Amino acid sequence: MTTTPSVVVVLAGTLVAALIDARTGLIPDALTRSVALLALGLAAATGNATGAFFGALLVGGGLLALHAATRGRGLGLGDVKLGIAIGTGFGPVGGSLAVGTAFVLGGAYASWLLAGGHARRSDALCFGPFLAAGTFVAAVAPRVTLT
Repeated sequence: MTTTPSVVVVLAGTLVAALIDARTGLIPDALTRSVALLALGLAAATGNATGAFFGALLVGGGLLALHAATRGRGLGLGDVKLGIAIGTGFGPVGGSLAVGTAFVLGGAYASWLLAGGHARRSDALCFGPFLAAGTFVAAVAPRVTLT
């Protein structure tokens, strides 16, 4: 398990965001901003500022592109901002794993709801809990180094 201080902060922040999102359908800006800035500060203190920057850019940029492509119907800006925090704490590889896992889990759950007649295609699904689950998976996944 990767337990750098920035990873711990992001894990805690995504858990809180998931609880709030599941209850209200929103992820507060103050939370995502605080988590991202704290993760960036911790990454800088441990010499990982470049990885944090590129993680935020890759993960946040990818989610922002999805938000723009769907005109905000496929993904909310709170999810985008939480993705920036995840990328900051985990870097580009771990952040991509976290978000990719979140999409797989969210897609599987949505498919189950649709197949069971519990939801329609037009229904909204809070994505924060899936981002938190993906973040946990990325934290416990073994790190692979390419040589």
